[in-house]
Amino acid sequence: MSRQGRWISLWVALCIAAVAGCTSQRSLSETTGDTPDAASEEGKTGVKLVQITDVPLPRDSKIDEQESFIIGGGNRWLGRLVVKVRTDPAETYSYYFNGMPRLGWSRLTAVQGKVSSLTFTSGDRVANLQITGGVGGTTVTVFVSTREIEGG
Repeated sequence: MSRQGRWISLWVALCIAAVAGCTSQRSLSETTGDTPDAASEEGKTGVKLVQITDVPLPRDSKIDEQESFIIGGGNRWLGRLVVKVRTDPAETYSYYFNGMPRLGWSRLTAVQGKVSSLTFTSGDRVANLQITGGVGGTTVTVFVSTREIEGG
């Protein structure tokens, strides 16, 4: 990793730590956009802290606020988004396999199995989705981070 890349990584880590201390008591909410698949959830405070606009959320999905950690919003957020979905893993996999490209993501890898994984890129960001089945539905963990652009 280049010297500039290390400084950027350090800066991001410091920002994450600072934001974590400031937002630990706040609610995490996702997009309430015009799409029929957008999920909506407000925490105990009723404050909409984050709006995520570039990851599709199935109807009736629930964000796990305890496991999610988001910095930013809109289509520039970074972090971990954990979503509980009522559909089975195969249907959920198909939903994200087809839905992410509709929101501007390019598919890099796709592995479907007991634990499925999808990786997408969009500009300088990478999204890795892990899809696991469980009792009563499926858990989707979306990790979004920046990537180092070659030659940059």
